[in-house]
Amino acid sequence: MEQEILKVFLANQWLAIPIFIILVIGVTLFWFGGLMAALTALGNNRWVWGLSSLILGPITGLPYSLIHKEADYPKSLMLKGLMFLLAGLVLSLVTWAIT
Repeated sequence: MEQEILKVFLANQWLAIPIFIILVIGVTLFWFGGLMAALTALGNNRWVWGLSSLILGPITGLPYSLIHKEADYPKSLMLKGLMFLLAGLVLSLVTWAIT
């Protein structure tokens, strides 16, 4: 299975490289949003949220930013990151299905 995926993406490098770039942008935005959520939580003396977001990143940063209104900026970063991640995954599945 791994060899099939590798063959598909090597045969379609003109699609694989932009898809990889989209995925990297999504991961970066998602993780940076989690760290920004940790800083926002620590700045507002929400120590449990802040420390858990420092350790786990966006896994706890996203729920924090969805619950508390002071974390609008981290929420926007993480949601944009999720959009990029989902777009990259959908494009990679479509590329794999086409070939």
